[in-house]
Amino acid sequence: VAFYLVPHYTLHPYVSRVEKATKLELEPEEIEAVEEIPPAPKPQLPVEAESEEEIEQATIEKTADFETFDKLPVQPEAETPEFVAYDTPPRPKRIVKPAYPEIAKKAGIEGTVILQLLVDVNGKVLRVKVLKRLARDLDEAAVKAAYATTFYPAKQRDKPVKVWVSYPIKFILEE
Repeated sequence: VAFYLVPHYTLHPYVSRVEKATKLELEPEEIEAVEEIPPAPKPQLPVEAESEEEIEQATIEKTADFETFDKLPVQPEAETPEFVAYDTPPRPKRIVKPAYPEIAKKAGIEGTVILQLLVDVNGKVLRVKVLKRLARDLDEAAVKAAYATTFYPAKQRDKPVKVWVSYPIKFILEE
């Protein structure tokens, strides 16, 4: 029954439609070496200059009546924001491996402690926050190793900046 429903089909060989191909010969052109274009200068922030009129008008009178003031209280340093934009991320300069605590070895504890480090403009670790904990002794060993680690600082417009960076430390038992 299926043979009656399918229409008859005959095969035909492939016939190329291109009548004649022509071969082109190209002569090699001389290419001049182009000098490398230097990178564009980085944008400079405009600095407002004082006008000469303002300088001449500003006069300060001498006063002999000085009052003594108490020392101002020292303001605590402003908190570093969680995110600071940078062009070049901080890279580890000297990595210190944490000491694996004996009690954790005996208990067979393995895993990763994830820390958040505040790296200053000199590459030193100023603060450490534990984002993912494993065990108290392993967390303490990871924090201790993180403070001893030094970095190449992050850079923003070729100037070192203070940034927060995530830093995982893996604890693996070796047999």
